[in-house]
Amino acid sequence: MNHFKQNKPLEGIFFSDFIRDVVERKSRRKSVHYPAVYDALIKHIDAFSQIYNCNIFTNSVTEEFFDDFITYLESCGLRHNTIIGYVMKMQSMVRKASQYNYAVDSTYDEIELREEETFAVFLSMNEITRIYYYKFTKQDKRMAKERIRDMFVIGCLTALRYSDYSTLNQDNLQDGYIVKRTKKTNITVRVPAHDYVKEIFAKYNGSIPSGLCIQYFNKYLKLIMREIGLTDKITFSYTAGGKLRTETKEKCDLISSHTARRSAATNLYLTGRMKTLEIMKLTGHKSESCFFRYIRLTGDDTARSISGDLFFKK
Repeated sequence: MNHFKQNKPLEGIFFSDFIRDVVERKSRRKSVHYPAVYDALIKHIDAFSQIYNCNIFTNSVTEEFFDDFITYLESCGLRHNTIIGYVMKMQSMVRKASQYNYAVDSTYDEIELREEETFAVFLSMNEITRIYYYKFTKQDKRMAKERIRDMFVIGCLTALRYSDYSTLNQDNLQDGYIVKRTKKTNITVRVPAHDYVKEIFAKYNGSIPSGLCIQYFNKYLKLIMREIGLTDKITFSYTAGGKLRTETKEKCDLISSHTARRSAATNLYLTGRMKTLEIMKLTGHKSESCFFRYIRLTGDDTARSISGDLFFKK
C-alpha cells in the first residue's frame, strides 16, 4: 500500500520479478493452474532478455518492445492466439505496475492485435446418440471404455466443464435437474437432465465414474471415438510462427473433454427454441461474446438451421 502513497512514480523494476510477485499473491485465491501460464510467459521474457542482452523493466514494455517481442515469440513457433494471450497478460501486468506507482511507458497499450478464430469440432445429436448406444466388444477393457464414454456423454448433454461433469454424484441429480456449483466460475447452474443422463445415473446407482485425470481421459477418449468410427477427415487452418498452416486430421483426433461442452452449447443453440440468454443460464456464460465462442457452426449447419425460415418460403 505504500506504493500508492508516493507523490511521484517510483523507478521501474524488473518486469519478471514484478510478475512473479503479483502471481504469488493472487495464486492464493486462484486455481492451481493459474501460475503455470505466467511461468511460461516469464520464461519467454527472460529468454528474450538474454538473447538481446537487455534488462526488461516495467517501463521497458513499450509499443516498440512488443513489436520485437512478438517477432521473438513467432520465431518460437507459437500460435497467433497464444501470442495475443501473452501480450494481453503483459499489458495487464504493466497496467497493474502503473497502479502500484512504478514507472511505465504510456505506449504499452497502443499495440493492437486481433484474435484468430479458433477451430474446434462439435458433435451433433445424432453423433452423441451413436456414441451413447455403441456396444464395446472387447471384454477386458469394456468397462473402462464405458466409464469414459458415459462421462463424456453427460458432458455433451449438460454443457458442464470437465472439472464439473467428472465430479458429479447422486446429490447433483435433483428433481430431474443437474445442479452443480461450477469450479471455475463458482456459480450454481441448473440444467434439465436429459433422458440419457438419467439412465447413466441409474446405471451406476448415482455413483458416476470419476477420479480420472484429464490427460488420461483425453488420451483414451480419442481411441474410443476412433473405435466408434468418428474418422471423418477435417481440414483446418491456423497461424503459427507468423505463417498460415493447414492440417487435415480425423475427427476422433480433434475430440477432447472440452468438445462435450462445445457440443452441448452448439446443439442447444441449433434447436432454435431457446433464447441465447436462456442457454447462457445453463452454460454459465456471463456475456454473449464468450458464449458465441463456443458455438461451432459450419456453412452446412447454418444452412440447415435456417432452411425452414419463412424468408425462404413463397
